[in-house]
Amino acid sequence: MAKVLIIDDEPGVCWALQKTLEEAGHTVTVAGTAEQGLPKAGDAELIFLDIGLPGMDGLKALERLDGVPVVIITAHGTLENAVEALQKGAFDYLVKPLRSEEIPALVQRAVRRAELEREVTRLRAQLDARGPAAPLKGTTRGMQDVFKQVATVALSDAGVLVRGESGTGKELVARTIHDASSRRDGPFEPIDCGALPEPLVESELFGYEKGAFTGANARKPGRIERAHGGTLFLDEVGELPPASQSKLLRFLAEREIVRVGGGDRIPVDVRVIAASNRDLREEVEAGRFRQDLYYRLAVTEIRIPPLRARGEDIPLLVAHFLQTELDYAGEVTASAMKVLEHYDWPGNVRELRNAIEAATVTARGGAILSEHLPIAVRKVAEAAPDDVARVVARIAEKADEGAKFEAVQSAFEQALLQRTLSQTGGNQLQAAKLLGIHRTTLRKLMDRYGL
Repeated sequence: MAKVLIIDDEPGVCWALQKTLEEAGHTVTVAGTAEQGLPKAGDAELIFLDIGLPGMDGLKALERLDGVPVVIITAHGTLENAVEALQKGAFDYLVKPLRSEEIPALVQRAVRRAELEREVTRLRAQLDARGPAAPLKGTTRGMQDVFKQVATVALSDAGVLVRGESGTGKELVARTIHDASSRRDGPFEPIDCGALPEPLVESELFGYEKGAFTGANARKPGRIERAHGGTLFLDEVGELPPASQSKLLRFLAEREIVRVGGGDRIPVDVRVIAASNRDLREEVEAGRFRQDLYYRLAVTEIRIPPLRARGEDIPLLVAHFLQTELDYAGEVTASAMKVLEHYDWPGNVRELRNAIEAATVTARGGAILSEHLPIAVRKVAEAAPDDVARVVARIAEKADEGAKFEAVQSAFEQALLQRTLSQTGGNQLQAAKLLGIHRTTLRKLMDRYGL
Protein backbone atom coordinates (compact mmCIF):
# COMPACT_ATOMS: atom_id res chain seq x y z
CA MET A 1 0.00 0.00 0.00
CA ALA A 2 1.15 3.54 -0.71
CA LYS A 3 1.80 6.66 1.34
CA VAL A 4 -0.37 9.36 -0.21
CA LEU A 5 -0.28 13.13 0.30
CA ILE A 6 -3.34 15.27 -0.58
CA ILE A 7 -2.79 19.01 -1.08
CA ASP A 8 -6.18 20.71 -1.53
CA ASP A 9 -7.90 23.64 0.17
CA GLU A 10 -11.45 22.19 -0.11
CA PRO A 11 -12.24 20.13 3.02
CA GLY A 12 -15.00 18.22 1.24
CA VAL A 13 -12.69 17.08 -1.54
CA CYS A 14 -9.99 16.09 0.96
CA TRP A 15 -12.46 14.13 3.10
CA ALA A 16 -13.93 12.17 0.17
CA LEU A 17 -10.54 11.43 -1.36
CA GLN A 18 -9.01 10.44 1.97
CA LYS A 19 -11.91 8.12 2.72
CA THR A 20 -11.61 6.37 -0.66
CA LEU A 21 -7.85 5.96 -0.32
CA GLU A 22 -7.94 4.68 3.27
CA GLU A 23 -10.65 2.16 2.39
CA ALA A 24 -8.23 0.84 -0.24
CA GLY A 25 -5.57 0.43 2.45
CA HIS A 26 -3.40 3.48 1.73
CA THR A 27 -1.91 5.83 4.35
CA VAL A 28 -3.07 9.41 3.80
CA THR A 29 -1.74 12.82 4.88
CA VAL A 30 -3.67 16.03 4.12
CA ALA A 31 -2.48 19.63 3.68
CA GLY A 32 -4.57 22.68 2.83
CA THR A 33 -1.85 24.69 1.03
CA ALA A 34 1.30 24.09 -0.96
CA GLU A 35 3.34 25.73 1.76
CA GLN A 36 2.02 23.15 4.26
CA GLY A 37 2.27 20.22 1.87
CA LEU A 38 5.73 20.59 0.32
CA PRO A 39 7.62 19.80 3.55
CA LYS A 40 5.63 16.56 3.78
CA ALA A 41 6.26 15.51 0.18
CA GLY A 42 9.51 13.68 0.96
CA ASP A 43 7.68 10.78 2.59
CA ALA A 44 4.97 10.47 -0.08
CA GLU A 45 4.81 7.84 -2.80
CA LEU A 46 1.96 9.65 -4.56
CA ILE A 47 0.62 13.22 -4.34
CA PHE A 48 -2.81 14.56 -5.23
CA LEU A 49 -2.30 18.28 -5.94
CA ASP A 50 -5.00 20.91 -6.52
CA ILE A 51 -4.15 23.60 -9.06
CA GLY A 52 -6.23 26.38 -7.52
CA LEU A 53 -4.54 26.69 -4.15
CA PRO A 54 -4.30 29.85 -2.05
CA GLY A 55 -0.79 31.30 -1.89
CA MET A 56 1.49 29.18 -4.07
CA ASP A 57 -0.62 27.61 -6.82
CA GLY A 58 -0.41 23.98 -7.90
CA LEU A 59 1.68 24.60 -11.02
CA LYS A 60 4.42 26.33 -9.04
CA ALA A 61 4.29 23.62 -6.40
CA LEU A 62 4.58 20.96 -9.11
CA GLU A 63 7.94 22.44 -10.18
CA ARG A 64 9.28 21.66 -6.68
CA LEU A 65 8.09 18.06 -6.67
CA ASP A 66 10.59 15.68 -8.23
CA GLY A 67 10.81 11.91 -8.11
CA VAL A 68 7.21 11.25 -7.00
CA PRO A 69 4.13 10.86 -9.23
CA VAL A 70 1.69 13.76 -8.97
CA VAL A 71 -2.01 13.62 -9.87
CA ILE A 72 -3.44 17.06 -10.56
CA ILE A 73 -6.92 17.94 -9.27
CA THR A 74 -8.64 20.54 -11.41
CA ALA A 75 -11.99 22.21 -11.99
CA HIS A 76 -13.56 22.31 -15.45
CA GLY A 77 -12.40 25.88 -15.93
CA THR A 78 -8.74 25.01 -15.43
CA LEU A 79 -8.33 22.11 -17.83
CA GLU A 80 -5.78 24.11 -19.83
CA ASN A 81 -3.70 24.34 -16.68
CA ALA A 82 -4.07 20.61 -16.22
CA VAL A 83 -2.65 20.02 -19.68
CA GLU A 84 0.23 22.36 -18.83
CA ALA A 85 0.80 20.35 -15.64
CA LEU A 86 1.01 17.12 -17.66
CA GLN A 87 3.58 18.72 -19.92
CA LYS A 88 5.59 19.60 -16.80
CA GLY A 89 5.63 16.00 -15.67
CA ALA A 90 2.39 15.36 -13.75
CA PHE A 91 1.29 11.72 -13.97
CA ASP A 92 -2.43 12.35 -14.57
CA TYR A 93 -5.27 14.66 -13.63
CA LEU A 94 -8.74 14.37 -12.11
CA VAL A 95 -11.64 16.76 -12.76
CA LYS A 96 -13.89 17.90 -9.91
CA PRO A 97 -16.23 16.55 -8.72
CA LEU A 98 -14.06 13.47 -8.19
CA ARG A 99 -15.40 10.03 -8.98
CA SER A 100 -14.30 7.59 -6.32
CA GLU A 101 -14.43 4.58 -8.65
CA GLU A 102 -11.56 6.01 -10.73
CA ILE A 103 -9.14 6.49 -7.87
CA PRO A 104 -7.96 2.96 -6.83
CA ALA A 105 -6.85 2.02 -10.35
CA LEU A 106 -5.20 5.42 -10.80
CA VAL A 107 -3.21 4.99 -7.59
CA GLN A 108 -2.12 1.52 -8.65
CA ARG A 109 -0.89 2.80 -12.04
CA ALA A 110 0.94 5.73 -10.48
CA VAL A 111 2.70 3.64 -7.85
CA ARG A 112 3.63 1.05 -10.47
CA ARG A 113 5.02 3.83 -12.68
CA ALA A 114 7.15 5.11 -9.80
CA GLU A 115 8.49 1.61 -9.16
CA LEU A 116 9.47 1.25 -12.81
CA GLU A 117 11.14 4.67 -12.86
CA ARG A 118 13.21 3.70 -9.82
CA GLU A 119 14.14 0.43 -11.49
CA VAL A 120 15.18 2.28 -14.64
CA THR A 121 17.41 4.55 -12.53
CA ARG A 122 18.95 1.53 -10.82
CA LEU A 123 19.56 -0.22 -14.11
CA ARG A 124 21.17 2.83 -15.67
CA ALA A 125 23.46 3.18 -12.66
CA GLN A 126 24.28 -0.50 -12.99
CA LEU A 127 25.06 -0.05 -16.69
CA ASP A 128 27.37 2.87 -15.96
CA ALA A 129 29.17 0.87 -13.27
CA ARG A 130 29.82 -2.07 -15.58
CA GLY A 131 32.47 -0.19 -17.53
CA PRO A 132 33.77 -1.72 -20.75
CA ALA A 133 30.85 -4.08 -21.18
CA ALA A 134 28.23 -1.34 -21.11
CA PRO A 135 27.80 0.66 -24.34
CA LEU A 136 24.00 0.43 -23.91
CA LYS A 137 23.65 4.15 -23.38
CA GLY A 138 21.34 6.83 -24.68
CA THR A 139 19.18 9.78 -23.82
CA THR A 140 16.90 9.63 -26.85
CA ARG A 141 13.25 8.61 -26.53
CA GLY A 142 13.90 5.30 -28.29
CA MET A 143 16.60 4.24 -25.83
CA GLN A 144 14.63 5.48 -22.83
CA ASP A 145 11.79 3.22 -23.99
CA VAL A 146 14.26 0.32 -24.16
CA PHE A 147 15.48 1.03 -20.61
CA LYS A 148 11.91 1.05 -19.29
CA GLN A 149 11.07 -2.21 -21.06
CA VAL A 150 14.22 -3.82 -19.68
CA ALA A 151 13.25 -2.73 -16.18
CA THR A 152 9.75 -4.12 -16.63
CA VAL A 153 10.65 -7.54 -18.02
CA ALA A 154 13.44 -8.00 -15.47
CA LEU A 155 10.77 -8.21 -12.77
CA SER A 156 9.22 -11.31 -14.35
CA ASP A 157 10.47 -14.63 -15.73
CA ALA A 158 8.60 -14.44 -19.03
CA GLY A 159 10.19 -15.02 -22.41
CA VAL A 160 11.63 -12.01 -24.20
CA LEU A 161 12.36 -11.44 -27.87
CA VAL A 162 14.94 -8.70 -28.55
CA ARG A 163 14.79 -7.27 -32.07
CA GLY A 164 17.36 -5.06 -33.69
CA GLU A 165 19.84 -4.76 -36.50
CA SER A 166 23.29 -6.31 -36.20
CA GLY A 167 25.49 -4.29 -33.87
CA THR A 168 22.72 -2.58 -31.91
CA GLY A 169 23.48 -4.42 -28.66
CA LYS A 170 20.94 -7.25 -28.46
CA GLU A 171 23.15 -9.45 -26.30
CA LEU A 172 23.88 -6.53 -23.99
CA VAL A 173 20.14 -5.99 -23.49
CA ALA A 174 19.78 -9.69 -22.67
CA ARG A 175 22.67 -9.55 -20.18
CA THR A 176 21.18 -6.46 -18.55
CA ILE A 177 17.83 -8.20 -18.11
CA HIS A 178 19.63 -11.20 -16.59
CA ASP A 179 21.72 -9.05 -14.24
CA ALA A 180 18.62 -7.19 -13.02
CA SER A 181 16.49 -10.30 -12.55
CA SER A 182 16.16 -12.78 -9.71
CA ARG A 183 18.42 -15.10 -11.76
CA ARG A 184 21.40 -12.73 -11.57
CA ASP A 185 23.43 -15.22 -9.50
CA GLY A 186 22.86 -17.99 -12.05
CA PRO A 187 24.72 -18.50 -15.34
CA PHE A 188 24.15 -16.44 -18.48
CA GLU A 189 24.60 -18.82 -21.40
CA PRO A 190 24.72 -17.18 -24.86
CA ILE A 191 24.55 -19.20 -28.05
CA ASP A 192 24.76 -17.88 -31.62
CA CYS A 193 22.22 -19.99 -33.47
CA GLY A 194 23.37 -18.66 -36.84
CA ALA A 195 26.94 -19.86 -36.27
CA LEU A 196 26.02 -23.51 -35.60
CA PRO A 197 26.23 -26.04 -38.44
CA GLU A 198 22.85 -27.71 -38.77
CA PRO A 199 24.10 -31.24 -37.83
CA LEU A 200 25.49 -29.90 -34.53
CA VAL A 201 22.52 -27.79 -33.39
CA GLU A 202 20.76 -30.53 -31.44
CA SER A 203 23.85 -31.83 -29.63
CA GLU A 204 24.98 -28.27 -28.84
CA LEU A 205 21.62 -27.29 -27.37
CA PHE A 206 20.68 -30.54 -25.61
CA GLY A 207 24.03 -32.26 -25.07
CA TYR A 208 24.83 -35.90 -25.74
CA GLU A 209 25.65 -39.17 -24.00
CA LYS A 210 28.85 -41.13 -24.37
CA GLY A 211 28.73 -43.21 -27.55
CA ALA A 212 25.83 -41.25 -29.06
CA PHE A 213 27.83 -40.83 -32.28
CA THR A 214 31.37 -41.23 -33.57
CA GLY A 215 33.68 -39.08 -31.48
CA ALA A 216 31.32 -38.85 -28.49
CA ASN A 217 33.86 -40.26 -26.04
CA ALA A 218 32.22 -38.78 -22.93
CA ARG A 219 28.92 -37.34 -21.79
CA LYS A 220 28.58 -33.61 -22.56
CA PRO A 221 25.85 -31.36 -21.12
CA GLY A 222 24.21 -29.06 -23.66
CA ARG A 223 23.97 -25.30 -23.53
CA ILE A 224 20.42 -25.42 -22.17
CA GLU A 225 21.50 -27.66 -19.31
CA ARG A 226 24.51 -25.43 -18.57
CA ALA A 227 22.13 -22.48 -18.17
CA HIS A 228 20.18 -24.21 -15.37
CA GLY A 229 19.15 -21.67 -12.75
CA GLY A 230 20.00 -18.76 -15.03
CA THR A 231 19.32 -17.37 -18.49
CA LEU A 232 19.72 -18.93 -21.94
CA PHE A 233 20.29 -16.35 -24.67
CA LEU A 234 19.46 -17.57 -28.17
CA ASP A 235 21.01 -15.06 -30.53
CA GLU A 236 19.66 -15.01 -34.11
CA VAL A 237 17.08 -17.62 -33.20
CA GLY A 238 15.50 -17.20 -36.63
CA GLU A 239 18.45 -19.16 -38.07
CA LEU A 240 17.44 -22.41 -36.34
CA PRO A 241 16.48 -25.18 -38.80
CA PRO A 242 12.88 -26.52 -38.66
CA ALA A 243 13.77 -29.72 -36.77
CA SER A 244 15.59 -27.75 -34.07
CA GLN A 245 12.69 -25.32 -33.80
CA SER A 246 10.37 -28.25 -33.01
CA LYS A 247 12.66 -29.59 -30.29
CA LEU A 248 13.15 -26.16 -28.77
CA LEU A 249 9.37 -25.70 -28.69
CA ARG A 250 8.98 -29.03 -26.86
CA PHE A 251 11.56 -27.95 -24.29
CA LEU A 252 9.79 -24.61 -23.72
CA ALA A 253 6.51 -26.44 -23.18
CA GLU A 254 7.82 -29.23 -20.93
CA ARG A 255 10.98 -27.67 -19.43
CA GLU A 256 12.75 -31.00 -19.86
CA ILE A 257 15.52 -32.13 -22.17
CA VAL A 258 16.74 -35.48 -23.47
CA ARG A 259 20.40 -35.66 -24.41
CA VAL A 260 21.28 -37.03 -27.85
CA GLY A 261 21.72 -40.77 -27.47
CA GLY A 262 20.02 -40.78 -24.07
CA GLY A 263 16.57 -41.65 -22.75
CA ASP A 264 16.33 -39.84 -19.42
CA ARG A 265 14.19 -36.72 -19.25
CA ILE A 266 16.16 -34.05 -17.39
CA PRO A 267 14.27 -31.06 -15.90
CA VAL A 268 15.98 -27.73 -16.54
CA ASP A 269 15.05 -24.38 -15.02
CA VAL A 270 16.07 -21.54 -17.33
CA ARG A 271 14.72 -18.26 -18.58
CA VAL A 272 14.94 -17.95 -22.36
CA ILE A 273 15.73 -14.65 -24.05
CA ALA A 274 15.87 -14.77 -27.83
CA ALA A 275 17.12 -12.22 -30.35
CA SER A 276 16.82 -11.71 -34.07
CA ASN A 277 17.71 -9.11 -36.66
CA ARG A 278 14.79 -10.35 -38.73
CA ASP A 279 11.09 -9.71 -38.26
CA LEU A 280 10.04 -13.15 -37.02
CA ARG A 281 6.39 -12.40 -37.78
CA GLU A 282 7.33 -12.11 -41.44
CA GLU A 283 9.34 -15.31 -41.11
CA VAL A 284 6.24 -17.01 -39.69
CA GLU A 285 4.11 -15.78 -42.60
CA ALA A 286 6.74 -17.01 -45.04
CA GLY A 287 6.70 -20.45 -43.38
CA ARG A 288 10.31 -20.27 -42.24
CA PHE A 289 9.62 -20.03 -38.52
CA ARG A 290 7.09 -21.85 -36.38
CA GLN A 291 4.23 -19.66 -35.23
CA ASP A 292 3.79 -21.54 -31.94
CA LEU A 293 7.50 -21.13 -31.18
CA TYR A 294 7.30 -17.42 -31.96
CA TYR A 295 4.49 -16.96 -29.43
CA ARG A 296 6.47 -18.89 -26.81
CA LEU A 297 9.54 -16.71 -27.29
CA ALA A 298 7.90 -13.31 -27.82
CA VAL A 299 5.82 -12.96 -24.67
CA THR A 300 7.43 -9.52 -24.54
CA GLU A 301 9.23 -7.91 -27.47
CA ILE A 302 11.92 -5.24 -27.11
CA ARG A 303 12.97 -3.39 -30.23
CA ILE A 304 16.35 -1.61 -30.18
CA PRO A 305 16.45 1.40 -32.51
CA PRO A 306 19.32 1.55 -35.01
CA LEU A 307 22.04 4.12 -34.37
CA ARG A 308 20.97 6.22 -37.38
CA ALA A 309 17.62 6.78 -35.62
CA ARG A 310 19.29 8.15 -32.48
CA GLY A 311 22.13 10.29 -33.72
CA GLU A 312 21.91 12.48 -30.60
CA ASP A 313 23.40 9.55 -28.65
CA ILE A 314 26.60 9.43 -30.72
CA PRO A 315 28.58 11.94 -28.58
CA LEU A 316 27.61 10.03 -25.44
CA LEU A 317 28.71 6.72 -26.94
CA VAL A 318 31.95 8.19 -28.28
CA ALA A 319 32.80 9.59 -24.84
CA HIS A 320 32.13 6.18 -23.29
CA PHE A 321 34.36 4.36 -25.77
CA LEU A 322 37.22 6.84 -25.35
CA GLN A 323 37.14 7.16 -21.59
CA THR A 324 36.06 3.70 -20.47
CA GLU A 325 36.92 1.13 -23.10
CA LEU A 326 39.92 2.63 -24.86
CA ASP A 327 41.37 4.76 -22.03
CA TYR A 328 42.17 7.51 -24.54
CA ALA A 329 42.83 11.03 -23.27
CA GLY A 330 42.48 12.86 -26.59
CA GLU A 331 39.26 14.62 -27.51
CA VAL A 332 37.14 14.47 -30.65
CA THR A 333 37.07 17.78 -32.52
CA ALA A 334 33.77 19.39 -33.45
CA SER A 335 34.36 18.78 -37.17
CA ALA A 336 35.08 15.09 -36.57
CA MET A 337 31.96 14.76 -34.41
CA LYS A 338 29.86 16.27 -37.21
CA VAL A 339 31.20 13.63 -39.57
CA LEU A 340 30.31 10.90 -37.07
CA GLU A 341 26.80 12.29 -36.62
CA HIS A 342 26.26 12.50 -40.39
CA TYR A 343 27.15 8.89 -41.14
CA ASP A 344 24.34 6.28 -41.24
CA TRP A 345 26.22 3.55 -39.31
CA PRO A 346 24.88 0.40 -41.01
CA GLY A 347 26.92 -1.60 -38.47
CA ASN A 348 25.37 0.43 -35.64
CA VAL A 349 27.11 0.77 -32.26
CA ARG A 350 29.62 -1.97 -33.04
CA GLU A 351 30.76 -0.12 -36.17
CA LEU A 352 30.97 3.18 -34.26
CA ARG A 353 33.16 1.58 -31.61
CA ASN A 354 35.49 0.12 -34.25
CA ALA A 355 35.71 3.47 -36.02
CA ILE A 356 36.66 5.27 -32.80
CA GLU A 357 39.28 2.66 -31.97
CA ALA A 358 40.79 3.00 -35.45
CA ALA A 359 40.82 6.80 -35.08
CA THR A 360 42.72 6.59 -31.78
CA VAL A 361 45.43 4.58 -33.49
CA THR A 362 45.77 7.14 -36.27
CA ALA A 363 45.58 10.16 -33.95
CA ARG A 364 48.44 8.75 -31.81
CA GLY A 365 47.37 10.29 -28.53
CA GLY A 366 46.26 13.67 -29.87
CA ALA A 367 42.89 15.16 -30.69
CA ILE A 368 40.84 13.09 -33.14
CA LEU A 369 40.33 15.04 -36.36
CA SER A 370 37.99 14.18 -39.20
CA GLU A 371 40.92 12.87 -41.28
CA HIS A 372 41.64 10.30 -38.55
CA LEU A 373 38.27 8.64 -39.08
CA PRO A 374 37.90 5.62 -41.41
CA ILE A 375 37.69 6.60 -45.05
CA ALA A 376 34.25 5.03 -45.49
CA VAL A 377 32.85 7.32 -42.81
CA ARG A 378 34.54 10.42 -44.22
CA LYS A 379 33.50 9.76 -47.82
CA VAL A 380 29.81 9.67 -46.98
CA ALA A 381 30.00 12.96 -45.11
CA GLU A 382 32.02 14.63 -47.88
CA ALA A 383 29.86 13.33 -50.72
CA ALA A 384 26.44 13.92 -49.20
CA PRO A 385 25.98 17.65 -49.98
CA ASP A 386 26.94 17.17 -53.65
CA ASP A 387 24.80 14.06 -53.96
CA VAL A 388 21.79 15.89 -52.53
CA ALA A 389 22.37 18.82 -54.88
CA ARG A 390 22.49 16.50 -57.89
CA VAL A 391 19.29 14.72 -56.85
CA VAL A 392 17.48 18.02 -56.34
CA ALA A 393 18.69 19.25 -59.73
CA ARG A 394 17.47 16.12 -61.52
CA ILE A 395 14.03 16.28 -59.90
CA ALA A 396 13.69 19.98 -60.65
CA GLU A 397 14.71 19.53 -64.29
CA LYS A 398 11.98 16.97 -64.88
CA ALA A 399 9.26 19.03 -63.15
CA ASP A 400 7.00 21.49 -64.98
CA GLU A 401 7.50 25.23 -64.69
CA GLY A 402 5.87 26.54 -61.55
CA ALA A 403 5.84 23.09 -59.90
CA LYS A 404 9.54 22.52 -59.28
CA PHE A 405 9.46 23.26 -55.53
CA GLU A 406 6.45 21.02 -54.98
CA ALA A 407 8.09 18.21 -56.97
CA VAL A 408 11.31 18.33 -54.94
CA GLN A 409 9.43 18.59 -51.64
CA SER A 410 7.17 15.64 -52.52
CA ALA A 411 10.11 13.48 -53.59
CA PHE A 412 12.00 14.07 -50.38
CA GLU A 413 8.92 13.69 -48.20
CA GLN A 414 8.10 10.34 -49.80
CA ALA A 415 11.69 9.10 -49.49
CA LEU A 416 11.87 10.15 -45.84
CA LEU A 417 8.55 8.47 -45.04
CA GLN A 418 9.58 5.23 -46.75
CA ARG A 419 12.94 5.18 -44.97
CA THR A 420 11.44 5.90 -41.54
CA LEU A 421 8.66 3.33 -41.91
CA SER A 422 11.27 0.79 -42.98
CA GLN A 423 13.39 1.59 -39.91
CA THR A 424 10.43 1.08 -37.59
CA GLY A 425 9.13 -2.05 -39.29
CA GLY A 426 5.96 -0.23 -40.34
CA ASN A 427 5.15 0.94 -36.80
CA GLN A 428 3.32 4.22 -37.48
CA LEU A 429 3.40 5.47 -33.91
CA GLN A 430 7.17 5.03 -33.65
CA ALA A 431 7.68 6.53 -37.12
CA ALA A 432 5.67 9.61 -36.16
CA LYS A 433 7.81 10.04 -33.04
CA LEU A 434 11.04 9.80 -35.05
CA LEU A 435 9.76 12.35 -37.55
CA GLY A 436 8.41 14.68 -34.88
CA ILE A 437 4.91 14.80 -36.36
CA HIS A 438 1.47 13.70 -35.18
CA ARG A 439 0.33 10.23 -36.14
CA THR A 440 -2.66 11.72 -37.99
CA THR A 441 -0.28 13.83 -40.09
CA LEU A 442 1.77 10.73 -40.86
CA ARG A 443 -1.33 8.86 -42.03
CA LYS A 444 -2.36 11.74 -44.30
CA LEU A 445 1.12 11.80 -45.86
CA MET A 446 1.06 8.02 -46.30
CA ASP A 447 -2.31 8.28 -48.05
CA ARG A 448 -0.99 11.10 -50.25
CA TYR A 449 1.93 9.01 -51.46
CA GLY A 450 0.14 5.67 -51.50
CA LEU A 451 2.33 4.11 -48.81
